[in-house]
Amino acid sequence: MAGAQELLDDVMGLVSVHGRAALIAMIDPRSDDLQFLHVSAPSPVLEIVTPAAARTRIASLFAAAEDEGMQTFRVKYWQHSAVAHLIPACHRSAEEDRLSYRPKLSS
Repeated sequence: MAGAQELLDDVMGLVSVHGRAALIAMIDPRSDDLQFLHVSAPSPVLEIVTPAAARTRIASLFAAAEDEGMQTFRVKYWQHSAVAHLIPACHRSAEEDRLSYRPKLSS
């Protein structure tokens, strides 16, 4: 879980500890929705892109992945690039809520 204002380098430092793909969660500050970003492990088969600027925030990577579908990126201490993919949010429709077996909360 990352805060929208956390530095991309710091968040990816924690991701690096795992040495494999990771799922990052963040609350979107605009919509208050929970968002998920799948980040691949850095890979030598990907094009090596310029590292993100030093003060880049994790929210910027979420936004870029949302705009582009997938975003190739690199942080300063990675030799190789990685790919970030925003997992689409699933919003329940009124019809799905009506048909749900979930008990309704009293108001």
